[in-house]
Amino acid sequence: QTVAIIGGGIAGLSCAQALSNSGRYLPTVFDTGRLRPGGRCSSRLPGEDTKKYNYLSQTIIDHAAQIINVAPDTEFEDQMNKWEEEGHVKQFKDGTVCDISNPYDPESKKYDKTQIKLTAKNTNSMYYGANGMQSLPEAMSKNNFEIQQDVWVSPNKGVKLIDNNSNKGISNNSKFWQIKTKGSPKFDKLVIAHNGKCADRLMSSTPAKDLHQLLRVNFSPTVPKNGGNRMTLNSIYSLTFAIDKLNGIPENIICAFIKNHPNLKFLSCNTRKYPTDEKKDFEVWTVLSSAKFGKAYKGPQENLPPGLVQNVTSLLYESLEQSLALPEGTFTEDNILESRLQLWGAGVPLNTWK
Repeated sequence: QTVAIIGGGIAGLSCAQALSNSGRYLPTVFDTGRLRPGGRCSSRLPGEDTKKYNYLSQTIIDHAAQIINVAPDTEFEDQMNKWEEEGHVKQFKDGTVCDISNPYDPESKKYDKTQIKLTAKNTNSMYYGANGMQSLPEAMSKNNFEIQQDVWVSPNKGVKLIDNNSNKGISNNSKFWQIKTKGSPKFDKLVIAHNGKCADRLMSSTPAKDLHQLLRVNFSPTVPKNGGNRMTLNSIYSLTFAIDKLNGIPENIICAFIKNHPNLKFLSCNTRKYPTDEKKDFEVWTVLSSAKFGKAYKGPQENLPPGLVQNVTSLLYESLEQSLALPEGTFTEDNILESRLQLWGAGVPLNTWK
């Protein structure tokens, strides 16, 4: 049977891989990505967007997912070991990932915000893509299934269940799913491999709407103490910038979890993560905001207004200065070579739906 999978992120690709391996289904993935599938687990590669960016286009950039943290004794750990053997992922070396905080002064009973404290994390279960995080969806895409790239399936009646007793096209079924895109292809089965408002709207005019209501999500930076009764997604800003050198972070550090500022969560150096034979005279960093900050300054992620971009970018630079105990004005137009701001409107699940 044929299966249409709407969404080419890790969920959609994993679903397609499993269905294809079963030998019973012929999946086709529809992905909106302009260049390649992967969703939040995607990367920008050298040579892309060269007309717009001079510095940022020279290195691999992970602008969403940064670290794969693997739980022991799981099926996923087995898969990660296989990917590592095949050269798709690498393990972080000891001392390359840390927490950023401020030292505590027992006399004043306060944290000294004029200094930072770096605490190394155990990296035994931490991995990253060998050629960017997009190495994972790239490995999964090598299976025997079709991917239609840069395809937008409209949430406004983009899919339709048709009951046609005379249909002879796709199997012995009289009912089939039609995808509102080029050629209006028909499929026996349909999988919605993403969640949020678009998924809800996609299914709202189909007979499956009652079932799909069970999968609705909340958008919030926090969840109730009891975990809530819906999957909760947050919003995260991702700011990537090029600078001559970011002072305050030792050169062995690649990634850091930010523990000392409410606006920030994570910091990563792309040029340290993916070094090249040709040594660069600049560094490219990605800083991820907190969910609370993302909600406070949320905008239309596909078309952020210039004023919002300028305001959010300035606030993230200011927050990073404070987190790293750097002098005010460290990040200015004079020393920031280039920057790119993105909003992940449905960034990270804070809980799971059962």
